[in-house]
Amino acid sequence: MALDHCQELMEIVETIEDKLHQLEVIKIEFRQEIQYKINYRSALLAFSFPVLILAFYIINDFSFIHGHGQLDRSALETFLITFMLSFALWALGIFLNDIFKKIFGSNTLPIGRKALVKQLFPKYNQKSQCLIDSLEELLGSETLISTELPEKYLNVKSLNYIIEVLSVEDVQTLHEAVELLELEIKNSRVEQSLMAEPSIRRAQEAIATQHTFKQGV
Repeated sequence: MALDHCQELMEIVETIEDKLHQLEVIKIEFRQEIQYKINYRSALLAFSFPVLILAFYIINDFSFIHGHGQLDRSALETFLITFMLSFALWALGIFLNDIFKKIFGSNTLPIGRKALVKQLFPKYNQKSQCLIDSLEELLGSETLISTELPEKYLNVKSLNYIIEVLSVEDVQTLHEAVELLELEIKNSRVEQSLMAEPSIRRAQEAIATQHTFKQGV
């Protein structure tokens, strides 16, 4: 009976962990897309201006483009001037890129990060909300609500140990399995391998964070 109950708990906890992992992946993708758009917009604006200046210089300085006779300078002089101008404009582009990154990355300006978050949030919220709904359903399951296992042991590591000792019949009841686990974790060398942050607590925090973020957006 205790073994079956713990195996049911393990299935729920593993499912919770899987949902939490998927949520984390969505958050990472969300942050990456925001940063990509910031970088793209910054680079586009920063280097468009220097490119236009260089194009204007080339069109107006190279007389052969207009078909107006010979160049006033030697080819070497023209090359050196064009090279130095290109280098200066490249440096200007780098400088402007940093400026625009700060502008687009700002949370206070209308065209900053906050605007991008509002723009992209619906796309990612649809994915994450399905996972949040699943987590809420799992947390409300009768198996979790009725379990006598302390919350701090509702993680994969602790449950693995409890299931193992119940399987080999070292103990007969859930209470005895917990006592054996508590005895084991007194040894600091093995505590880390048998304990982890409770999956229920992590799920509750993820749900609360999602609701808070939605209200902020």
